[in-house]
Amino acid sequence: MSLGNLIKDGNSKSTVNWQELQNKKTIKLYAGDVGPDEPQFFTHVGLSLSREDDSNIKHNLTEPIPLPEDSVEVFQSQDVYEHIKFSAFLMMINEVYRILKPGALFRLSMPDYNCDVLYNRSFKTQLGEIVFDPGGGGELMQDENNIFCVGGGGHLWFPTYEVVAGVVAQSDFKTYEFLHYYPDESRSHGVTKQIDYSLGHIQRTPDHDKRVQDPFRPMSLVVDLYKEQSS
Repeated sequence: MSLGNLIKDGNSKSTVNWQELQNKKTIKLYAGDVGPDEPQFFTHVGLSLSREDDSNIKHNLTEPIPLPEDSVEVFQSQDVYEHIKFSAFLMMINEVYRILKPGALFRLSMPDYNCDVLYNRSFKTQLGEIVFDPGGGGELMQDENNIFCVGGGGHLWFPTYEVVAGVVAQSDFKTYEFLHYYPDESRSHGVTKQIDYSLGHIQRTPDHDKRVQDPFRPMSLVVDLYKEQSS
């Protein structure tokens, strides 16, 4: 029986908490809200900025996760980290590593801005640098120095394979595989390895999103990272 089933059996309305999680045999966490329309609703507990209920714990991902080392079976983040300042990215990856059990999975997916769909809809400078994605929420503003910035919860940075792979290589994870990505900015060739969705559903892939099915190409940058087995 999954953690989600244990929490929700009997139509329970109780609020899940960190102590309750630590008492469970299997812990699966999801970065962001988990609602009834999400495939992860009965398997994962969401780490939400605003919600506290039987499916979500209120938690800011830029802060340490109050769980001991080697305690979590699966952690999934889908279209979340791009909403948080890039300077926190490495720290958040390493915090996931800390709480995972040896051999456990961190499934990470983010929009890949070498995908033509995302790149073409975004606002860019004359040099082609993305400054705002209207499909990512928020609004484009200018600060007191007339520098473009994004407000209202939109994407604060724009992931590509080169950037994400560089951070992952610096992280505590030594075992990982990029499954979907564009190797370079030419956007002419995307890598689409087979994804085992039983390990964590991802909506924005050509398997599920019609926008990138013809031709079949990546939309999300997907990487599976594993914590090393204890020696």
